[in-house]
Amino acid sequence: MNDFKRLNELVREQKARINALYKNLDNELVNEALELCGLKGEKSERMALLRRIVDLKVDPLQNELKKLKFSEQDQKRILRLMFDFVRNLYEKRHNELLQKIKNEKILDEFNVAFVQSMHDIGLGLNSWQISWQERIIDTTNKEFEAKFSTLNEANEFIAKNLLFQLDGEGKRADRTYGAVVKDGENFSFAPYAVAFEKEVKRVALAFDEAIKNLKILSCNDEHDSYVRYFEKLKEAFCECDNDRVITAWQEVEIAWMDVKGALQPGHPLEYYEDAYTHAVALEWDIRLVDDDCMDEGEFKRNIKQTYANVCAQIGSNDAKMNEQVNKNVDRTQLYISVPMIYYAAELNGLFSAQVVPNDESVSAKCGKKIFAFVNHVYESAKAKPFMKLSSEIFSKEFLNFGREILFLKPEIWKKVYEISTIGHEFGHMLFISQDTEITMNQSGVFKFIEEYKATTGGLVNFFFHEDERYKSAVFHELIARAVGLIGWRKVDEVRAYYCEGLIHLSLLFGCGALKFDGKILQIDTSETAYENFKDACLKNYFILAAHYAKKADASEFLAKFCVKDGTSFLPKDEKTREFVLYFYERYEAIGNELDNSGEWEKWQNAKI
Repeated sequence: MNDFKRLNELVREQKARINALYKNLDNELVNEALELCGLKGEKSERMALLRRIVDLKVDPLQNELKKLKFSEQDQKRILRLMFDFVRNLYEKRHNELLQKIKNEKILDEFNVAFVQSMHDIGLGLNSWQISWQERIIDTTNKEFEAKFSTLNEANEFIAKNLLFQLDGEGKRADRTYGAVVKDGENFSFAPYAVAFEKEVKRVALAFDEAIKNLKILSCNDEHDSYVRYFEKLKEAFCECDNDRVITAWQEVEIAWMDVKGALQPGHPLEYYEDAYTHAVALEWDIRLVDDDCMDEGEFKRNIKQTYANVCAQIGSNDAKMNEQVNKNVDRTQLYISVPMIYYAAELNGLFSAQVVPNDESVSAKCGKKIFAFVNHVYESAKAKPFMKLSSEIFSKEFLNFGREILFLKPEIWKKVYEISTIGHEFGHMLFISQDTEITMNQSGVFKFIEEYKATTGGLVNFFFHEDERYKSAVFHELIARAVGLIGWRKVDEVRAYYCEGLIHLSLLFGCGALKFDGKILQIDTSETAYENFKDACLKNYFILAAHYAKKADASEFLAKFCVKDGTSFLPKDEKTREFVLYFYERYEAIGNELDNSGEWEKWQNAKI
């Protein structure tokens, strides 16, 4: 009775319609957004607004506002206006999809009620997101940024003032579901249910209605798993005892691991936005399982073999860690999915893939879920216009190599996504035991090396199971990604990925694959360059793996490549730093300008 194939078609059709907005910069939505923001209508402004609307990216618009010399207050006001604009647009789109599901009778009664419940709860979370951003990111974090010169200093203050939550063993957890409360010069910490009492009450009422309806319609074990999950979610959102919050959310994720249907819900899972108290963001979505032609079993076997090879290489024999890593890989539920409906924090940017839960005590019991959005990312990549910055930095030969894969060789593009992006998610699991993050994060920069560790884990897995057909494409993608990450230099919530890029670039310059003369980036993608990078990458990963095996502070490894630069970082290597500063200067100047050469239009019409 559930026609998930037809549902996938509807979701793809909706995404195609919004991707098509890129074909006309003078469309009605962009003109409406321009008027709302008080912008003049330059092409770069239109492109920044389209990135906000189509790809849900905030940083291109923020960069454009900075370039136009808007004050911080005006930037904040306009970004808030555009959140509301995007929120209203997507609420309408999600409701339209829901009505089509009902009209075409695509899903059974239970699943219709589930989707409706996710939407109703999502509306409450959309409203909450505004106050969450205002209180945690724009107030507390800005105060901490001004108060402390380093994350280490901030972390000491947080520890001293008990601005954290405890896990089930009474230890400081590596994340929080709450906010700092300031009373004069005194600081305390409150759960979401206390800090955002009004917002949580609205969400709780939506949960009550959802649980009541789903219980009536539930008629099998799969349905029951969704009901239990919602019951645990309501309890966790409403938990007022600071010492019970982490345990309540662990119970959510244990229940969530039993939810194995084609409609996969997403809830607050990660904390990239908050570098200080690690407040988990208000994620809320449904991931719809898509077609899957990946050999999951072979990929898992290769990852485990890669892990064993690296352990042997560095002389690591931690039986407890080895057991957890291998169990996590074995028990991972892999969902090749498409984002179906999404709310709150996800209206500030969707993910290309995700491995969760991050709570290692939950994973030790239940494993993990990996979500890979291959078709969604692929269609988005094809739809986005070519940018002037790319044509200025990269040679036409380099660009055409990637474009040929994107537009004419989708099977290679998707294989590279599997190697790099799905490999990245499995790479997160390697060398992680229950207390790794909390032990290595004393200086507050664990995430800043963890994203590099994840991507390189996927690369190393490819190196150990190399396929000649994909070597050039994998190398090309790594270079393009590393350079592109420089654009996130001043974006707090994705600084971990920026730091990842700095480490990749340092190795690429160090092995001679990249050279920069002050204006031109020279890229060597020859077999020799590939082998030189592979050798440098493997050596660095072995050092990093040993660092993780010892659970040494993350700052020690980061310091090999990066030096502090205000709230951000710069490469330690002078050649790499020169290029990073040059690229970022050009990004600030022309990051939203289009490549008007006609190349995008030409490739849009290319036939496989």
